[in-house]
Amino acid sequence: MSDTPLVSIIFVIYNSAHRLPALAVSLDADPGMAACELIVVDNDSTDTPTRWLQHAQWLVLPSNLGYGSACNRGAALARGDYVVFCNPDILVTPYWCQRLVAHLDAHPLVACITPETRYPGESIPLGTGVADRDALPGAALMMRRAEWQALGGFDEQFFLYWEDTDLCWRAQRAGRRTVVARDVEITHSRNGSGGGAQTWLHLYIQNGIYAHLKSQSWARVVWFVGKQLIALPWRLLRSRDPRLLAAFGWNIRHCAATLRHRQNILAGLHVPSKGTP
Repeated sequence: MSDTPLVSIIFVIYNSAHRLPALAVSLDADPGMAACELIVVDNDSTDTPTRWLQHAQWLVLPSNLGYGSACNRGAALARGDYVVFCNPDILVTPYWCQRLVAHLDAHPLVACITPETRYPGESIPLGTGVADRDALPGAALMMRRAEWQALGGFDEQFFLYWEDTDLCWRAQRAGRRTVVARDVEITHSRNGSGGGAQTWLHLYIQNGIYAHLKSQSWARVVWFVGKQLIALPWRLLRSRDPRLLAAFGWNIRHCAATLRHRQNILAGLHVPSKGTP
């Protein structure tokens, strides 16, 4: 690892020790890692993951703060000109970071870039150049560190889900592009930090409404909220989870503060949104 890194790679883990051996092999096989520093933020895991990735800088948090909060704390330690926020259940390809950096250098208006993401058993055709996307998955999301700081980092209200989309949408509101690098590939196994989608469905709904209210057109807000309301009776019958109703209640209680965030974002005031609004 470099003493003067070009890229700071930040992995956020939570009970992800079973994913780290394959990740370590993947990183060790990449000659480009010599120009990078590796930062691992552990969200208070209980599965003793520190025996892996021992060459990394480790930050062990006293409690599980969520993905965005952990990313922010990892980025505060970063020394690279570029930061890339990663899930632990990815496998990388040689020089993936350098190729993403080359695209950022070639496209000054691009704020956020990710590789093409392949899932196990899938084959995706690679291309050339970059392709614009409305939002990017956060499995391996790269930005210039200065630009990430200017946008205020991740909104720490998002414990899980939508924090990457919110960051992309705020970048777009600032006149920037969010793109996929068509010639760079990673493999993503999904669910690298425990917990299935149904376990966290209430957060998907709560955070999705919050993210739309913060920066999207009113038409998109109505579309998203309406879709969640239509699905709510069936979801309640299936899961009997009162948190699904609470997800709507949370947004009602915090609507005034969220709309103040919206005013700031639409006015170009990119301040961090940390904690409950």
